[in-house]
Amino acid sequence: MSAARKTLKILALIYFVLGIASLVIGITGIATGKFESVYGSNAMLAAVVLLAKGVIDLAAGVAGIKGANKPSQVDGAFKLGIVAAIATIAQAVLTLPALGGSAVNIGAFVIVVYDLFFVQQAHAVKAENKDRL
Repeated sequence: MSAARKTLKILALIYFVLGIASLVIGITGIATGKFESVYGSNAMLAAVVLLAKGVIDLAAGVAGIKGANKPSQVDGAFKLGIVAAIATIAQAVLTLPALGGSAVNIGAFVIVVYDLFFVQQAHAVKAENKDRL
C-alpha cells in the first residue's frame, strides 16, 4: 500500500469520527435547544447543516476507506470531500456575527483545510491508480 493510500485511509478514519461527532452534536443541540443561544434565528438551519455535515463526513469516511483499499473506487471519496468542504464553509458562515452567530468559528475554517487535504489525497490515489493502468 502506497503512502498516499495509507494517508487517505487515516484521513478517512478521522472523517468517520468527525461524522459521528457532528451527528451527536447536532442531535443534542436540537434536543436541548442550545443552538438558539448561539445561532439565534438560524438555529434550525445550523442544526440541519450540522446533521448534513455529519452524514457527508460519514459517507466520505466510508468512501475514503474503500478508495484506499481499492483505488479504482476513490472517485466517490474525492467528490464527497469536496461536498464536505462546502458543507463546512456553510457551517462556518452560519456562525458569523452578521447572521446572528456569536463569534467567527475558527475551528470550522481549520476543518476546511482538512477537507481539502482529504480531497488532495484522494486525487493523489486517483492519479496513482491511472499510472498503474
